[in-house]
Amino acid sequence: MAKIFYRYNPETCSYEPIIHSGKQVIKRYLKFFSVAFLIGIGGLIYLNYNNLSYDEITLRAANEKLKLEWQILQDKINNTDKTLAKLEDEDDNYYRVVLDLDKLDKDIRSGGAGGSQKYELQANEQLPEVSAAYEKLNKINSRLEVETQSLTEINNRVTKFEQMMESRPAMQPIDNRQLTRFNTIFGMRMHPILGTWKHHNGLDLTADYGTPVYATGDGIVIEAKYGGGYGNVVFISHGFGFESRYAHLSKFNVIQGQRIKRGDLIGHVGSTGLSTNPHLHYEVLYHDKWINPIHFMYREMSQAEYNELIQEAKKDIDRSN
Repeated sequence: MAKIFYRYNPETCSYEPIIHSGKQVIKRYLKFFSVAFLIGIGGLIYLNYNNLSYDEITLRAANEKLKLEWQILQDKINNTDKTLAKLEDEDDNYYRVVLDLDKLDKDIRSGGAGGSQKYELQANEQLPEVSAAYEKLNKINSRLEVETQSLTEINNRVTKFEQMMESRPAMQPIDNRQLTRFNTIFGMRMHPILGTWKHHNGLDLTADYGTPVYATGDGIVIEAKYGGGYGNVVFISHGFGFESRYAHLSKFNVIQGQRIKRGDLIGHVGSTGLSTNPHLHYEVLYHDKWINPIHFMYREMSQAEYNELIQEAKKDIDRSN
C-alpha cells in the first residue's frame, strides 16, 4: 500500500491528502533519473582518471622495478669505472715503475687496441641515458682489453724477474760458521806463489779441507774439471749473463750439463792448482766480465735462513733421486 502524504490547509484548518497528477509524477521521475545519470557520468569520469586497470597497475609496477634495476646498473658501471681507473693508475705509477717498464700512452688506454665500437640503438634519441651508458660500457670494455694486455706484460716481466733473481749468484758459497778467513781483496795484488802483481778476479774463502761448497744460484754446470791454476773447478752458467766459478776444490759433486738449484752441494774445499792452503776461490762474471762477488752476497741473510736454504736444496736432491 503506497504511502499517502498530507499538507496543512489553513483555510479549512485541516490536513488534506496530496494528490499528484500523472504528468507531475513523470516530471519528477525524469528529474530524478537525469540527476542520477549526471552523477553516474561524473563518477565514471572520476574513476577513469583516478583509478587504473589491472594491466596499467602491472605495467607501472614493472616500470618502477626497471627504474630501480637501471639505477643499480648505473651504480655498478660507475663503480667499475672508478675501480678500473685506480688499477690503471697503480699499473702506470707503481708496477711499471718498479719493473722498469714504460707507461702506456693515454690515447691507447682511452681508445683501446682496436678502436671504439659504437652501439647502434633504435631509441638513441628517445633514450639518451641508455645510449650514454652503452657508450660508457664500450669505453670501459676497450680499457679493460688494454689493461689485460698490460697485466700480461707485467706478469711476464715479473716471471722473468723471479727467474733472474733465483738464478742470480746471490749467497755465500760456504757456511759462515765454517769459515776461518774471508779475504775480500778484489783487484790487483801480489800473487802468493808467482810473486808478481796480478789481478785477483774473485774472493778467497778459507775453510777446512773438505768443507761443503754450495751453488750460489740456479743454473747449469758448464764445466766440472781440472783447470790448471784453478785446480778442480766448477763453472756454472746462471743465465741472464751471469756465471760463477768455484776453484781449488778437493772434489766435485756435479757433472757437466747438470741443472742445479741455489744451495745445491757442488763440491768440497781443497787446495788443488795454484794454492798454498785449503780455500775456495770464488768468482762472479757478468757478460764475460769479472765483478766483485761481494756485491752479490746476501749478507743480511740470517744463519737460520741460510741453513733452511741448504736443507731445502738437499730435499730437492733426495726427491730427484
